[in-house]
Amino acid sequence: MQRTNEIKISLKREYDLYSNAMAFYENALKELEQKHQLSTQAFLKRFESGRLGDDADYFDWYGFARLLSRWRKAQSAIHSAIQ
Repeated sequence: MQRTNEIKISLKREYDLYSNAMAFYENALKELEQKHQLSTQAFLKRFESGRLGDDADYFDWYGFARLLSRWRKAQSAIHSAIQ
C-alpha cells in the first residue's frame, strides 16, 4: 500500500508540473493570438494549408500549440491514473 501511495504522490507532482507547463504555453499562445489578431485554431488551419509565410512567430506558434496539445493529453492520462 505504501508504494501505491508514493506513486500517487509522484503522479500528483507530475500533474502539477504539467499544469505549470501548460500555463506557459497557454500564455504564449494568447500573446501570439493578440499580436496577430487570429485564434490559434484559425492560425493552425492557415499554417497547415500553407497560406501563411515563414515568419519565425508562426513556427513558434505552431510548436507551442502542438506541445500544449501533447501536455494536455499526458496530463489527462495522469489524472485518470491518480483518481
